[in-house]
Amino acid sequence: MARRIGHTESTPEEDPISDDRDLDAFVGDLPAPTIDDVLRARREAEQAPPVVTALPMPEFVRGGIVRYRCLLDCGWFHDENPGLERPGPLLLPADFTAEDLSAAICGASEVRSKAFVMRVEQAIAAHFAVAHPGR
Repeated sequence: MARRIGHTESTPEEDPISDDRDLDAFVGDLPAPTIDDVLRARREAEQAPPVVTALPMPEFVRGGIVRYRCLLDCGWFHDENPGLERPGPLLLPADFTAEDLSAAICGASEVRSKAFVMRVEQAIAAHFAVAHPGR
């Protein structure tokens, strides 16, 4: 089975994705998105309502740390290391398809993302309650 790489064709034997032949075969069997699929997804993303959050723009510091500073410049900050979060188990039917796998990965990512935002928002709210009451 061949897969497209740039403008050339190669087989998993010639250019393996990983050392796992089962994984290479599975990935090789996944349908490649067409340009119409990509453009449709882009249009849908552009039309989606914006995500409303109270999170300030973070700083990215060494070691993968994401730092959120107090908007009032009091010196307080909250650090998160999203790289340390372990993904939860993916629940798939026995005869899962690529769409099932994609939906499970996206669903798990959404859960982790919401938990991350909630954690940071709670830390900021707790800081404001203690250091800046009434603001």
